[in-house]
Amino acid sequence: MRKQMLAKNLKKQRGVTLINVLIAMVVVGILAIITTKAVMDQLSDTKAEELAREVSELSQQVMKCGALKGGNFSTCDFAELVRLGYLDSATWGTGTGSNPYGGDYSISGAATNQFTVNATGVTSEAHCARLSAMYTGRVRSVSCSSGSLAVTFGNI
Repeated sequence: MRKQMLAKNLKKQRGVTLINVLIAMVVVGILAIITTKAVMDQLSDTKAEELAREVSELSQQVMKCGALKGGNFSTCDFAELVRLGYLDSATWGTGTGSNPYGGDYSISGAATNQFTVNATGVTSEAHCARLSAMYTGRVRSVSCSSGSLAVTFGNI
């Protein structure tokens, strides 16, 4: 009789243990999915912030070059910025640089007191809107559409 009761108790415990393990696995799986989504969203947001930081850094270096040339930004391209030592030749020596989205940067200067920093590869309209909002009111003009950000610096 005692063996039968012990056998029943063992069977019940095994069933409960298996169910507990399955429930724990489901809970861990759900938490992993939620955490992964949160991490991916954070990494995606970081790209916009990093792009804005790099565009601002490029604009500062172009402004230094333009000041050296009496306000004429037309020759302040990547090659000139590298030649002047304003940009790292290992990163920018080819005349272009890869941005956080995997796209390229370009600089176009006018003979007047303004220039534009362009970045391609922006992956979403939400990021375009966020990047545009970061620069609105601080620069001459900003536009972002079809994955391309164009920020024009100069007299506002």
